[in-house]
Amino acid sequence: METKERSLEATRPKLASELYDHSSLEQMAWSLIESRQGLEHDHWQQEPEINARTAIFEELTAKGHLSRIEFDETPDVINGRTLQRLINGWSDSLPPWEKERRFLEIVEELISHRVWQDIKTGRLPEDAFVITISNFPDNAPAIEASQVGYGILNKKGMVRTTSFENDTRTVEQVSRSNSDDFSAMRFFSGNGLVLRKVSSPGFLSSQIIASKADFPDGVVDIQRALDSFAGPNIIYGEDKSQIDLTVPDYDNLREVSWAREDQVESSIKKLADFERQLDIDYKQGLMSYNDKLSAINARRKELVNEICLLDPTYAKDARGEATVEHFEQAALAMAAGNDAAGIAHLESALSVADSRAGAVCGGNGLTTVVDNNQPTEAKRLFLEAKNERKNWKWKKGVCLVKECPTRPAKIKVGPCSVCEKCQGLYDDGKDPKSVYNISGFLGWLFGFDKINT
Repeated sequence: METKERSLEATRPKLASELYDHSSLEQMAWSLIESRQGLEHDHWQQEPEINARTAIFEELTAKGHLSRIEFDETPDVINGRTLQRLINGWSDSLPPWEKERRFLEIVEELISHRVWQDIKTGRLPEDAFVITISNFPDNAPAIEASQVGYGILNKKGMVRTTSFENDTRTVEQVSRSNSDDFSAMRFFSGNGLVLRKVSSPGFLSSQIIASKADFPDGVVDIQRALDSFAGPNIIYGEDKSQIDLTVPDYDNLREVSWAREDQVESSIKKLADFERQLDIDYKQGLMSYNDKLSAINARRKELVNEICLLDPTYAKDARGEATVEHFEQAALAMAAGNDAAGIAHLESALSVADSRAGAVCGGNGLTTVVDNNQPTEAKRLFLEAKNERKNWKWKKGVCLVKECPTRPAKIKVGPCSVCEKCQGLYDDGKDPKSVYNISGFLGWLFGFDKINT
């Protein structure tokens, strides 16, 4: 392949097209697509966990989450398997705008691997990495975008980096809202980069090659810069002066995102094991690839509903604003041991869930699946979530009991987002609301700020 043999200078980031012949890379991508019939669906050991972790948090969070994948095989092997996976995702039945995006992601993979090769030969510095800004598809009809798995409610986009350290490929990706807000265009121009086309496909096709000297904190610095170009008070694409955001600060983004994923590790393992079981039937020809995708989608929705019940702070992004109060009441009923009330509230949550919320890229398969947002599923899901409580890890958060005197401070909360003291009251058969109301009254009566409950 003919290349432009130029090195990355420390003075500024560069477009990949300044270093490589983009048309040759596109020709290679088309050749891979045209010969895709000869490819099989191969899986490496780590893939089901990667799939589960990524998909669950795409559905749970609309913005302000950082996913990190460190691949445990050599970049050459990962490149081959990633290309195979991307090509397997190509389908002539996809709408033209989505086929274009999947094509551009194949080209992105070819660029990423070329960067690693040039790092090895010394043409690029060891800390060179690839930046991709993947905005909401501005050329897609809303209905089609939602069906394929794009977050139309908040115009969800991603910014990701692919880096190589000690021959280990690492991909970090941050989700953001309102990705069509022109911040990407300003980011490019602010770094002296000229786009071939100012559009969602134009950004996706314009990889940037940078180094740690440009962005010491990698993808976090890039997201910070995008927000600064979007305007004052913007964080992860949202205006924090207008709405009540529950997103981490930039400095805590990795730590908070890791803690989130660690908290639901049991659910991630369940979905990964489920995919492995499906693979047995798939490889034996007992089910189609679309059947497999549909089954995974149905199971993932179940697990996400359980997570929203155990931690209702996810409900707005994952199931829509109308569900939040119902998930909170279901969680409080579970904490109090009132299964009947909890199931009733969960039924209400599922009945008003917004199908446009909790979008997951890649689609859900083409076959009809059971809708796990139906009230008939509530009892089973509630009891499964109740059983999952034993695997739930305590974390920092705001206690869901509105009368809790610790609010609005963040303290250690457990399943159902209830703090240790409130859960202890529930376990003793007491209603924290009544206890704290009496406590407040006595405190007022006798002149104490707080009565020990």
